[in-house]
Amino acid sequence: MRILVIDDEPNIRRSLRDILEDEGYEVAEAGDGETGLRLLERQPAEIVLLDVKLPKADGVTILGDIKARLPHTEVIMISGHSDIETAVDALRKGAYDFLEKPLSLPKVRLAVAHAAEKISLRERAREQAAARFQPLIGTSAAMSAVRAMISRVAPTNSSVLIRGESGTGKELAAQQIHVQSNVSEGPFVQTNCAGIPHDLIESELFGHEKGAFTGAAARRLGKFEQANNGTLFLDEIGDMDIAVQAKVLRALQNGEFQRVGGTETLFAKVRVVAATNKNLEKEVEEGRFREDLFFRLNVVPIFMPPLREHPEDIPELARHFLAGFCMENGREQIHITDEALERLKTFSFRGNVRELKNLVERLAIFSTGNEITLTTVLAQAHPVLTGQTTHFLRSRPLAEAKNELEKTYIETQLNLYGWDIVRTAEALDILPNNLHRKITQLGIQRPHRKHGAKEAGEEASEQGE
Repeated sequence: MRILVIDDEPNIRRSLRDILEDEGYEVAEAGDGETGLRLLERQPAEIVLLDVKLPKADGVTILGDIKARLPHTEVIMISGHSDIETAVDALRKGAYDFLEKPLSLPKVRLAVAHAAEKISLRERAREQAAARFQPLIGTSAAMSAVRAMISRVAPTNSSVLIRGESGTGKELAAQQIHVQSNVSEGPFVQTNCAGIPHDLIESELFGHEKGAFTGAAARRLGKFEQANNGTLFLDEIGDMDIAVQAKVLRALQNGEFQRVGGTETLFAKVRVVAATNKNLEKEVEEGRFREDLFFRLNVVPIFMPPLREHPEDIPELARHFLAGFCMENGREQIHITDEALERLKTFSFRGNVRELKNLVERLAIFSTGNEITLTTVLAQAHPVLTGQTTHFLRSRPLAEAKNELEKTYIETQLNLYGWDIVRTAEALDILPNNLHRKITQLGIQRPHRKHGAKEAGEEASEQGE
């Protein structure tokens, strides 16, 4: 663990360095605040021992700069004068402890040990929180930008608005903000504003007192109280009833709220992350969403890209979902071929990552021999039009579009029956000879297979021609 000592007295710095290095810490020194900040910029420290009286800028000012840049760093203030007002101000601005000169070495050791323990507990809590949630998968530029934005905003107290289409992973992004935040050891509470009836949303968010309305048989804590000292994720906030929005705004501004049916003003310290797939600017224009609430939520917007904008992430996502499915269902690991992954990359996935996950699970269920091949994909993915097919249908006359749909349909049925011509023809209610003719006319290509291999029924259909 690294400690930085900022004090203008060389003797003090030397003494602190000696005792802390004896305790096993790595120690750096600075004679003034500006030098200390530069050192922290180059190599952050977990703990800073900071003198109040410094040349150029005073210690309390430097404390504010440190906490703004490195909110997880614990700062122990040192003062040569018993100044209660300064101590209170420093603690209010985020100092961990306050020690008086002349320094008592046992007290220094104890204060540093307690700060180190707090850091270790916080890291353990963060690791446990991270283990509870799924990571954001993908190495594309689009997903790298999302992760970079999350890393930048998570340690702050700013409200975050996550925007994007359904199924793009907005909930996962909210979870990662919580994991990397200053309140990661606190609860992560979420609620879907679209899934709660309008007459119950206020009770859901703020709780209610016993007898507040018919059916309120007991006091109930709302989401704001449940999320105290943690993160509250308001999903689909664009669907929130406008009558409740003013109360949400008040809770965001000063943490105050009242339970339904109650008169007591309550307080909760909550980090709010909201998400929506709606155009909130348009909702504001049309009077369905409060402008002041929009501005309060939209302090830091994060846009989750649709899957069609980063198809290069599909193979990694598919393997991740496949591994998760096998683990959850006690299955042996299933392999998906490169050919199958390349075909998945051509699909439009209008339901985004969620639709990909559902498809991968379906492929796993219908896979044979613990392998998902191109044939498996073509057989099971027939509800999903590729992006190429969608574009074709939009840009071609009826006859060409009809041929493309017929080709896609027959190809799907052929793959569904393993290219068994007889069974496929029966399913299509046509003669095998006519199916062969259709395959030739439409230019349907059979997926790659081992040389000389024949599917069941093929030989019989050839002999019957």
